[in-house]
Amino acid sequence: MSILPSPGPELAGAVVLLQHADPKERARFTALEDAVWSNTTLRPAVIESVRLRCAHVRRCESCSAMRIRAGTEDGLDESQIPLLDNPDARDELTPGQMAALTLVDRFFQNPRAPDEAESTRIAEALGSRGVLEVLITCAVFCSSELRIALGEDGAPEGNVIVERPHGTVEEQHSATRWPALETSLLDPEGRFPKVSPELTEPVHDLVRTLWSGAGCLSPDVAAACVIRSTQLFGIGSDEPVIELLVPAIAADLANGDDVRNWTHWPAGLGRDVLELAETLWLDPSQVDETVTDPLTAAIGVEGVILATWELLWIKQLHRLTLVLHRGR
Repeated sequence: MSILPSPGPELAGAVVLLQHADPKERARFTALEDAVWSNTTLRPAVIESVRLRCAHVRRCESCSAMRIRAGTEDGLDESQIPLLDNPDARDELTPGQMAALTLVDRFFQNPRAPDEAESTRIAEALGSRGVLEVLITCAVFCSSELRIALGEDGAPEGNVIVERPHGTVEEQHSATRWPALETSLLDPEGRFPKVSPELTEPVHDLVRTLWSGAGCLSPDVAAACVIRSTQLFGIGSDEPVIELLVPAIAADLANGDDVRNWTHWPAGLGRDVLELAETLWLDPSQVDETVTDPLTAAIGVEGVILATWELLWIKQLHRLTLVLHRGR
């Protein structure tokens, strides 16, 4: 489907959708996507391996058909690409690629921290900062879900080569410890452990907007969505990680039992947003007109795009938190 009245001949990717909804949000996303390639300790072949694995997991045909030249020039050739989806064959890849792909699989398929031995191996291969960069990269490349849910679903003929400059940043202290979160990434005052501000500030801006009332979701609806996302991950209210997943501002604005029964809420914007959220999080390809039409009537096409974008980031920051948290 495409939510745009006239999407035109090109596929409606995240950049097109965000430009249609809000040029400022599009600029923020573009800056974040650029930073994934330019403000990183990761080699281009590692980032391209992560990008393609994300595309394959999300079944994004358009992204799967794309090739970033910096990655192929760094050694990721077509013969290696089938290995990305086969954990038993990944020993033919570099240690950095193998570690990064393990994190991608955790992020999407089992968002929990690896055990101590695997965490140590991953951190030694990528560095502490590299672990965070891979997980932020996974979150950024989930932009494909915006296109899957609201844009044209298809792929260009053949592979498309994209030019993207890459600059490798040396990690100053070569730390190889598993990074630890001190605050919720969904708290307006929350912070990532030490990572490039070019990577983190666009995410912090989005989170601050989420709670300010200036975004598409009202703070109380955003709080309900944060709590519902946590419930769908099967996280109990007594688990230590709950404080990182549900910041105090969300816990103050919404009640867990009430949110769990959202399907019994009266018709209205809050119920419509929760329906979009669950459909989007469980399978973005299942978002259709029956889900978007009530919201379009209430907040317009632009509002639906921005609401979907905010919902995607709630889920991705939850995934990132669950992979990092070690239960301490």
